[in-house]
Amino acid sequence: MTKPTLSVVLATTDAWPDLANCLAILEPQAEQTGAEIIVGDGDGSALPDKYSTNPGRVVWIRKPGASVFELRALCVDAARAPIIATTEDHCVVEPDWCERVLAAHAEHPDALAVAGAVTNGSTTSRADWANFLHTFGAFTPPLDPTQRDRCPVNANISYKRAAFPPGPLAPGYMELQLNGRLFREGGFVFDDRVRVAHVQSHGFLGTLAAHFDNGRATTGLHRVPLSRRQLPWRVYRSTMRTLRNKPALEPTIRACKPIIAMLSTAHALGESLGILFGPGKSAARLR
Repeated sequence: MTKPTLSVVLATTDAWPDLANCLAILEPQAEQTGAEIIVGDGDGSALPDKYSTNPGRVVWIRKPGASVFELRALCVDAARAPIIATTEDHCVVEPDWCERVLAAHAEHPDALAVAGAVTNGSTTSRADWANFLHTFGAFTPPLDPTQRDRCPVNANISYKRAAFPPGPLAPGYMELQLNGRLFREGGFVFDDRVRVAHVQSHGFLGTLAAHFDNGRATTGLHRVPLSRRQLPWRVYRSTMRTLRNKPALEPTIRACKPIIAMLSTAHALGESLGILFGPGKSAARLR
């Protein structure tokens, strides 16, 4: 079997057709560029039956009940390409995303990882915008490679194989240890030509719950000491710093400040409980 040029990792805990929009754009690119798509399925029915009998370029790894952290780790372990790219089941990549990922690594052969840009695909409510800005505001184009408040997230990161240690990955290692280390050590190249749209809407209360779970999962899976970093106003302040120099978004940022403050409080509470009591069920609830 020909070795793929690129392994694209997708983790989902939802049933089909959750992945339909994502795969509709990814599969033609995979065919054109010689990439493979590895789906980590925590539901057991993330793909239609045809994918299990005729997988083609899509590799289906099923582990019902697994979290997205476990699923991504399994997918990375199964990846066969020298470059491994990650996005999310609720993201829609640009039509030339695979080509852009490969080009970025070719331009930067010594870079262990490339972080791309993320745009907002859910714009109907302030809660949707606040959700996006809190997590991805730092990664809206144009990217600022000098900001130090937000580490790149796996909605749009690609890695050289050499970035990963030998042997099976521990769940959460990539998201909670590797990314942070690469960010601190300058291991990321930022390229806003590599773009995905983040499409996710939880409603107001669901958005608060999601940020609480995000906070608790990240500190609970990778235990760190309790510190002033978990104070709500410090989370809010660092979030607002990432939104500087985004003139096109300034009216939306101003309108969303109260909700961003609430999300910062929910996230900080989740982080504190994760440190004190572990991740609980939060990691399993993340999408």
